[in-house]
Amino acid sequence: MLVVRGVCYPCFLHDTISEFMGGIVAFVVVFKLKVNTMNRGAMYDKRLDAVITTAKLGSFSKAAKEMGYSIPALIKQVNGFESQTGVTVFERSNKGIELTPSGRAFIEDAKDIIARCNQAIEKAHRNQAQAANLVRVGISLYQSGQPILELCQKLFVNGTDLSIQFIPVADTYESYKHMIEHFGEDVDVLTSTRMPEEDERNCNLEILGNPFICLMVPFNDELAKYDTVNVSDLSGRRIHVPARGNTYIDSARAEIAEGAHGVEFVEFPFYTMEVFDACANQGDILLSKEIWRDVYPLLKTVNVIWSRTIPYCLYYTKNPRPAVMRFVEDVRALIEQ
Repeated sequence: MLVVRGVCYPCFLHDTISEFMGGIVAFVVVFKLKVNTMNRGAMYDKRLDAVITTAKLGSFSKAAKEMGYSIPALIKQVNGFESQTGVTVFERSNKGIELTPSGRAFIEDAKDIIARCNQAIEKAHRNQAQAANLVRVGISLYQSGQPILELCQKLFVNGTDLSIQFIPVADTYESYKHMIEHFGEDVDVLTSTRMPEEDERNCNLEILGNPFICLMVPFNDELAKYDTVNVSDLSGRRIHVPARGNTYIDSARAEIAEGAHGVEFVEFPFYTMEVFDACANQGDILLSKEIWRDVYPLLKTVNVIWSRTIPYCLYYTKNPRPAVMRFVEDVRALIEQ
């Protein structure tokens, strides 16, 4: 006879009732795990942690000790997980436990699932932070220039409540264009001298200044002896210039072509490290900007006697988050001081 809560049942009902009671226990365990999972903010069944730790250490007792569980509690989690999923992860014997072939493959997949779940949670947290005070400033070695770094430093010193994060951006045209077209994904703002109009259609801009267009010459060049040169001093030289399409650069190029004789222009699509390297190693001149003074150690910035300038701009989305708009306004206030 089987006695449950004082009631006697025939023996043939023993298995049925035991199975039923076991189901209730399993339900309670699963329910508790679900509640705990939600409380901890995880996206996966936390029993996986017990399964993976056991697989890593090869022992229920070692896994229980590492996780701070009693051995029976840990075994219950592993058994319950195997029972619910129908996957036999471990082979039990008197010698201990060993991963089954299917269990070994399952563990690897489970690790990947957990990693992706954690990444999703981290991404969600980042998105929440972005909606609050975080502003991500895209920074590149040559396009950004020193002014934006100085402005961010002033904001920080003044005690802004914005969180400013610098995000490295590749010095390629494709990278900058992608960032501008997808503001909010990786970066919120970018700085650069004025870009072609077609690239500015998808964003707003704030002009931070109008630095002079200058030259960069190798330190061993004759012109490096001077801090300022005339356009006529460029006669017979080879000058690297951006491809046509930027009104300000094109005007400076035209003035050089008119005021200096025998100039050879070498066009490039975008300022990159390779462009600076080529000028330094080939003894050529680079049409540059004042904001890049001292940015490349083998080239000296030399001023030109002319009035050619180019706007230095802060680019941001047409639909800025409140934090981004505050950043733009704070930077504008610093410029107007």
